[in-house]
Amino acid sequence: MSKSITRKIQLTGGSTYIVSLPKEWIKALSLSAGDEVEIYQDTDMKLFIVPKSANTTDQKEIKKIIHCDNVSPDAIVREFIAYYIAGFSSVSITCPRMSSSTRAYIKDIVRKRLLGAEVIEEDVSTISIQFLVDEKELSIKRAISRAFTISYNMLRDSLEAISKSDIELAKEISGRDDEVDRFFFYIARQLTISVKAINVLDSEGYNLTQTVDIYSVAKTIERVGDHANRIASLAEDVSKFSNKEDLVNLGLMILESYKSAINAFLNEKKDVAHNLISNTEIFEKLRELQEIAIKSNDNSKIITSTSMTVESLRRVARYSADIAEATIDMLAKSNR
Repeated sequence: MSKSITRKIQLTGGSTYIVSLPKEWIKALSLSAGDEVEIYQDTDMKLFIVPKSANTTDQKEIKKIIHCDNVSPDAIVREFIAYYIAGFSSVSITCPRMSSSTRAYIKDIVRKRLLGAEVIEEDVSTISIQFLVDEKELSIKRAISRAFTISYNMLRDSLEAISKSDIELAKEISGRDDEVDRFFFYIARQLTISVKAINVLDSEGYNLTQTVDIYSVAKTIERVGDHANRIASLAEDVSKFSNKEDLVNLGLMILESYKSAINAFLNEKKDVAHNLISNTEIFEKLRELQEIAIKSNDNSKIITSTSMTVESLRRVARYSADIAEATIDMLAKSNR
């Protein structure tokens, strides 16, 4: 916990109020007379003092070296993801007796799931990956928008695969889920960095109190991608469901609600968010469709796959309402 330091407000020149800065703080940051600091005010009227040179998205290189033994490839991937989100610029993992197939697997997964991940060094026991992320080129809002677009298209194409019994399309959808993950992990990384570099959020009109809402929406988009992927995996069976067109039409309604929720979040449309939350008709239709599936004369495999698809659609509908709620919560914390 940070130590409390008390300072008196002083008046100088008859009109200027000044507060002295702790000597230890100045020394720790290698500051001196004449250096500039930036002062930020949050929604509670608190002031944050940040050295101007330090408050930038051009993060200094932060490296991490991890030593491991008898660790699974998936655990190593999780380590890379964790340190990526934590804001590290490069991570090296050294594991004795790492096979070539294991190294290839780790490199492939990390590159697919982490934006800007590049292997800079490799030998029989070590993999070093640098995260070459240009935050200035990709704002948090744009990252949310891109992740949404991918997940939206995944769900739309999953429904089309069911409607047209296009199994090849269904198989192609699964590869897009990694793209949604890439943007989610990037957003999580940026929110972590924003705790130290306040202008990451300030430049986009956000503040620190809204980070939980931004993260919630990003995570929700990632979950929609997962459910779109799940629906695609069930498409071959569900395409044989006797009432599949009713399912597809309801899915398209849910898809549009999802789109409206994201638009409300990105464009700060509180009225749209309230309307989405108030609309419970979709959930009643999902319940009716579930009953139809269970009572149908289709075989048990088709019924099971259809029920799982209906449940995924229910989750997406719920996620849309969650995004709408996050929109209202975020606007309540706005500086405007």
